[in-house]
Amino acid sequence: MKGYVLDSSALFYGKDFPPSFECVITPGVVRELKKEDMGERLELLLATKIRVVSPSMRSVKKVEEKAKETGDLRRLSQTDIEIVALALDLGYELVSDDYSVQNIARVVGVPCRGMEQKGIREVYRWKAKCKGCGKTFDADVRECDVCGSETRTRRDGRP
Repeated sequence: MKGYVLDSSALFYGKDFPPSFECVITPGVVRELKKEDMGERLELLLATKIRVVSPSMRSVKKVEEKAKETGDLRRLSQTDIEIVALALDLGYELVSDDYSVQNIARVVGVPCRGMEQKGIREVYRWKAKCKGCGKTFDADVRECDVCGSETRTRRDGRP
């Protein structure tokens, strides 16, 4: 069976997916939708169209490792990591408008498309740059060791 792993954003739009495709979400997506006051809609979707599945720890670790390599880890939530890992486990296409999610999905070999956005055209690596003195660091560094200023992530090119 073909299927989609859906990000929270995919469910906000309320569009239908082909009936021959299975749609799955992670427990993190459920939590995000409940926070956004979409509990009633979520219950309806769970009763009719969507299944909740947790990703394997092996796939979660792989996504985290690759996200650290590309510098995406700082930009991803735990739910973002879960959905990419689940798509990797199931071999399903990932539906998300989040460019950082699409970036890491491509890196780990998960097909991905946007719901309302075109999607990324190429994979990027990220670095952190000090707002004060301009020194560059690995993407997970949040404070400059030279001047103490906060860092901001920026694209550094392809991995």
